[in-house]
Amino acid sequence: MPSSVNIRNMELNDFDQVICLAAEAHKESSYAHLDFDIQVVYEMARVWVINPEIYFCKLAESENNKIFAMYVGYISSYYFGKDLVALDCLLYVDQSKRGGLAAVRLIKEFEEWAFANGAKEIRPASSTGVKTEETRKLYEALGYDTIGNTFVKRR
Repeated sequence: MPSSVNIRNMELNDFDQVICLAAEAHKESSYAHLDFDIQVVYEMARVWVINPEIYFCKLAESENNKIFAMYVGYISSYYFGKDLVALDCLLYVDQSKRGGLAAVRLIKEFEEWAFANGAKEIRPASSTGVKTEETRKLYEALGYDTIGNTFVKRR
């Protein structure tokens, strides 16, 4: 019997699980050498949840209410004009749950939210270094074009 996945809004009472998942994402990413401050993550997540007109934050949870994926994005204007663009902050799926449809469902809900809230386009990015090629293929399969690169220089 296939397991059921529920996609829903992030809520304040989810923060314990969200912070654990964020820590997992950080540890796996190209940012792992940088500080991870639980209080900073908690405060940022609080801002996301209380400002749904700007921030999109959805979770995927299994039938036993375990959160295993999240997508956070926001709407902003470009620096050069008034058109709105939807950008992502984080898309993360627990390693044990990758390959399912949770990421696709989260992306599709983000698209619906973004366009319903006036975005002219959606520009997700991938800077974590996690499954970069697979991420590119996923977005391209969903109709996105690949534009640009991400660069880093460390001290």
